[in-house]
Amino acid sequence: MDSTVAATDSKVCISYENDFHTLRLTLLSYKEICMADSTLRKYIWLINTILDAGKITFKEISDKWDNSTLNYKGTVLSKRTFHNHRQAILTELGVDIQCSSMRENSQYFIANQEELENNEVLNWLTDSMATETLLLENKAISDKILLESVPGGREWLPTLSQALRDNLRIIFQYTSFNSARNNPSDRILEPLCLKLFKRRWYMLGQTVESSKLLIFALDRITKLELSSEQFVYPKDFSAKDYFANFYGICSDGYSKPTRVILKCYREFPKYVKSLPLHPSQEELEHGEDFITFGYYMSPAYDFIQEIMSHGDDIEVLTPVWLRNLLKEKSASLAALYK
Repeated sequence: MDSTVAATDSKVCISYENDFHTLRLTLLSYKEICMADSTLRKYIWLINTILDAGKITFKEISDKWDNSTLNYKGTVLSKRTFHNHRQAILTELGVDIQCSSMRENSQYFIANQEELENNEVLNWLTDSMATETLLLENKAISDKILLESVPGGREWLPTLSQALRDNLRIIFQYTSFNSARNNPSDRILEPLCLKLFKRRWYMLGQTVESSKLLIFALDRITKLELSSEQFVYPKDFSAKDYFANFYGICSDGYSKPTRVILKCYREFPKYVKSLPLHPSQEELEHGEDFITFGYYMSPAYDFIQEIMSHGDDIEVLTPVWLRNLLKEKSASLAALYK
């Protein structure tokens, strides 16, 4: 696998980190994207194929490759290529594909599947690849498969990723939803990472003068170019750690990490259990028609909006200030319908 597909330096575009390995994916120039994308898709396809089967022989893998939409050139998957892919997948993605024995009909399986399930980036990639394969292999029913689109901002990803890779400052113009008028003036920022949240791409960066951390939505950028000036990427910065304590991308600066307890009613606990609101989520109490969940996090704007969106299915028990805030917002909402 091309070493540019999974960068190994300290900068992060989309990151997953644990004690065993660090996965960092960067988007490159257009030509590099095409080359890296083709190789990465093959790796993700191989991982998905083995995951779906549980255990599978090389012949079965080869037969599936013959019928794959990725194999548009009709190439044969040789054992040498397969084993090269295995090694690259282990080295670059941290996924260990092992063989049950050395016999001719031996089966291959994912040896560290539990670790793979906790890999946020790889899960995102495999899910995206599975969706793409579904669409390509079922064009006749494509009008019956509905997807949510990303509003915009993808055109800035290659430029931003080059900035992340080369530690380059960027010059851009931005229109905020909180501003009454457009601000055409140039901004200079040192980009630190990218994050996808609720169908929008966001960029976290630090200002040149004060190293203040700011977040910008890519779909609100109206102009962006690379600066020739490099900056020193902070060695102690981790994108995963930065966002660990809050939900979404908003940090209001005063909501410190605290114990949050939510009481979920009726059928809603099943949804919360299947799709946790935060990695710290734990079940505390089970009642006849409710379950309480505990979290340790900073309950900032995005989290409050998420709670409000579920109406009377969720009740905030603690902290008291958050409960009172939701009470005020609920009263204001009820007043609109009087």
